[in-house]
Amino acid sequence: MYRFVPADIFYGQDEFTNREIDDERVVTIPTEDLLASQVLNSEQKNAYDLILHTLVSNKAGAFFVDGPADTGKTFLYRALLAEIRSKNMIALATASSGVAASILPGGRTTHSRFKIPLNADKSSTCNVSKQGNLAKLLRLAKLIIWDEAPMSTKHSIEALDKMLQDINDTDLPFGGKVIVFGGDFQQVLPVIRNSTKEQQIDSSLASSYLWSIFKKIKLTKNMRARLDPDFSHYLIEVSNGNAPITIDENIEISKEMTIPYTNDLDSLNSLLDAIFGNISNY
Repeated sequence: MYRFVPADIFYGQDEFTNREIDDERVVTIPTEDLLASQVLNSEQKNAYDLILHTLVSNKAGAFFVDGPADTGKTFLYRALLAEIRSKNMIALATASSGVAASILPGGRTTHSRFKIPLNADKSSTCNVSKQGNLAKLLRLAKLIIWDEAPMSTKHSIEALDKMLQDINDTDLPFGGKVIVFGGDFQQVLPVIRNSTKEQQIDSSLASSYLWSIFKKIKLTKNMRARLDPDFSHYLIEVSNGNAPITIDENIEISKEMTIPYTNDLDSLNSLLDAIFGNISNY
């Protein structure tokens, strides 16, 4: 027999408020994230210390963590989230895309968390009531993380800035919060849809009036290819548009990075061995 909630039950406003906040307080903190701060590389550790120092000093701070793929941006975010949440403080994890949000504990898309219009323009505002439960949660938040920020237009980020100023009754950027944006502009393809190139550039985060207030943090160490610095350097050169060898505007992969073809079966096995090695040892 199923016992349904009585139809005439009434929840007070405080109960709804507590539920919204409690959902963030009970986000699971993975053990490996709690230990992450002990194994940060020097670049990550400098960023970690700077952001935490700003937070514990009760200062406002807007940071932008910039780095190519595999430099450990997500690893840094998770270390920060774990540290803040382990102190029973609220840290909000968001990202521009659902995929990026899903790898952050308690992650939500920015449009979902901040109620940003999908097609934001310069007059857009976040649909957050100043007296509402979400506003109360945002006022309590000690840290806000927005991953893959370059995927969003400047109008979305400016809308968040205006909303946080409004609900916190201050003209400080982002309402005086400690907020961490992150991403890699090199991973954003120059897709132009129904607009000129100039219009697209004008809508980018780097052209926002907020860009000048960010404390830029640069991550450069490729943690996946740290044992192969030549390959790491090659990836950076390609992403910068400075590939060593190009033929008819196509990038030629160097011989050191290729598997010679003999036949389908042998070449495939050689490729698997080169990539995975003796996987039975793991």
